[in-house]
Amino acid sequence: MSDRPPSRRRLVAVAPWIVVMAGVLVMIVLFVTATGYLTRDRRPASAPDPVWPFGPGTTDSPSARPDASAAPSVAATPSRRPPASSRPTSSTTTPSRATPSRSVTPTSRPPASRSAPSSDGLTGRYRVTNDWNGGFIAEVLLRNDGTAARQWTVELRFPPDVKRLVWYWTDGASRPVARRAGESYLFTGVDPLPAGATLRLGMQFDADDRENRPTACTVNGVACALG
Repeated sequence: MSDRPPSRRRLVAVAPWIVVMAGVLVMIVLFVTATGYLTRDRRPASAPDPVWPFGPGTTDSPSARPDASAAPSVAATPSRRPPASSRPTSSTTTPSRATPSRSVTPTSRPPASRSAPSSDGLTGRYRVTNDWNGGFIAEVLLRNDGTAARQWTVELRFPPDVKRLVWYWTDGASRPVARRAGESYLFTGVDPLPAGATLRLGMQFDADDRENRPTACTVNGVACALG
């Protein structure tokens, strides 16, 4: 039996190493390819996060890009400027010095004259009907000469010798309301006095030394007659 040629023997001996080297080379190529792919797909640290345009319910759908075939919009022609003669000219005005206002001393108005009280047609007459040592009885005769019924108030003021009101009354009318206001006695009717009617207001006072003349007698603020 003859031996194999030497070249063939060498090829058989080197064949396993060729396979190993080919595998290593393939692995290197795959590694380089993967490294390049990963490096290209890596996003820089400063780049913003990607926005997914079709995220459900999170972002709006991307707006459609303008069609390149659309006709370009015509730029508006700027309006013509008015001629220089029509432009408003700014006139500078020199501020005038303000003249100080003179102080006016207000003149005092004369006091308004008070109108005299009106009895509206009511009149009164005071007279003493009976007196004694220590008291007296007097009356005020009221008369309405007006054209309408009037409310009335009689005011009587006496010297200090008249001590107190004992009793009072009216003939044919409701009893008035009496009260003391300082040194005055006020009698206010409950019912108005009809037009053309008369009314007697009677009263009894305690007094010293038969003092029975009032220092003031008024009907609705108007002095009544003393008789």
